[in-house]
Amino acid sequence: MTSKMEIDALSPMAQLAARHLNVPTDKLAINKLTGDASTRAYYRAEAEGQSLIVSLYGAPFDENECAADRLARLEATNPSARLTFASDACAHIEATKVFLDAGLPVPRILATAGGDGLMLFEDVGDLRLQDWLASRSQAEVRDAYISAIELIVKMQEATELALRADSICARMSFDEAKLRWELGFFFANYFNRYLHMKLDHAVANGVQEDFRALCSELAARPRMLTHRDYHARNLMMCDERMFIIDHQDARMGPASYDLASLIYDPYTTLDGDIAAELIERFIEMKSDSNMPFADADSFRQELELMIVQRMLKAIGTYASQAAANNPTYIPYIEPARERAIAAMKKLGRFAATRALLEQTRA
Repeated sequence: MTSKMEIDALSPMAQLAARHLNVPTDKLAINKLTGDASTRAYYRAEAEGQSLIVSLYGAPFDENECAADRLARLEATNPSARLTFASDACAHIEATKVFLDAGLPVPRILATAGGDGLMLFEDVGDLRLQDWLASRSQAEVRDAYISAIELIVKMQEATELALRADSICARMSFDEAKLRWELGFFFANYFNRYLHMKLDHAVANGVQEDFRALCSELAARPRMLTHRDYHARNLMMCDERMFIIDHQDARMGPASYDLASLIYDPYTTLDGDIAAELIERFIEMKSDSNMPFADADSFRQELELMIVQRMLKAIGTYASQAAANNPTYIPYIEPARERAIAAMKKLGRFAATRALLEQTRA
């Protein structure tokens, strides 16, 4: 529970939460939550057996502003805005509407106070899938992951809904430039900031050529609605239901994007047989969906490419946090690196990047 002085300092938050819970502010307990690598701060407000989550943004926002319109204005003055458009409250509002309209289990937005940079939303607890898995049998793990991939298929089936709504989800995409930006982020943060490696031009050029080929092929794949960060820390288990959180960055991308993030998630280790079964189950589910694969073998190839890209991006995030004196994510660098190397071996490609990653093994 925050101190009285802290509650006074956060009075707009306390007043908004108390008003929504219909209690006086002196009955309210506000606790700051530990978040992931985010620019937002999260709090739980509780009173009289009720609770909700408060998101505190770094700046005020206009609840009535369309995130897609904002992006269009940014692009008019900055053509690269699509690469840097920040995940903000307006994007969260739009993404939440699309997901809820599609029947996807995301926390409902309860209230906003844009002038104070505040948003209240439904509390779905603290039990992440990552933690829930620790005490479960293999059968329970398998069933939970089947539920998670069912949600990916449902998300992808909502592609047309996002397009019709002209949501920011439909305006943003994993095009070649965005995929390359992510790998540039990995290169700068892992090799340069975290490992302090000085690469000669031939090695660096070889890695960049691998990146170009990888991103070009992935960008050419059909795009559909993706969560963008779909893993065991962003799936919550609450009252025997699975909820999706941190969905404000949703955008169009390859069908393999969220599956690669989930199955090869560095935060967890799935049994190899279960992982293989889940991939085949996903392919079967897609055949019965409104967005089936034209060629399942082509999708399997795409998935290996996506594993490489997604794991490298994850390493970039972990290394960036480590370089900023946040060691929380260091244990996840090794599994992400090994999964990227394994996918490169399976593909028989990207020799320059693979050799460099193997060189950085502890």
